[in-house]
Amino acid sequence: MLEGDYRRRRREIEDRRVLQHELATLVAFAFHQPGRMPDYKPPAEAGAPPPQRADAGWDADHERVRGLLIGMALRGRG
Repeated sequence: MLEGDYRRRRREIEDRRVLQHELATLVAFAFHQPGRMPDYKPPAEAGAPPPQRADAGWDADHERVRGLLIGMALRGRG
């Protein structure tokens, strides 16, 4: 669970870094060369359908976590 959270946070940080870099580039164009400002192009992924997750893998992970939490709860009562 912690590794998944770590990967999610790293992905969010990388997304923010890319966004900030693109914003800095556009600000530089707007300030120094407004006539050469690039046109907006939507990302290629915007039109594509979201990737499908394997439900079997998710179900197995869900059941493992559920079992872990039930075990932790039962151990606390002993």
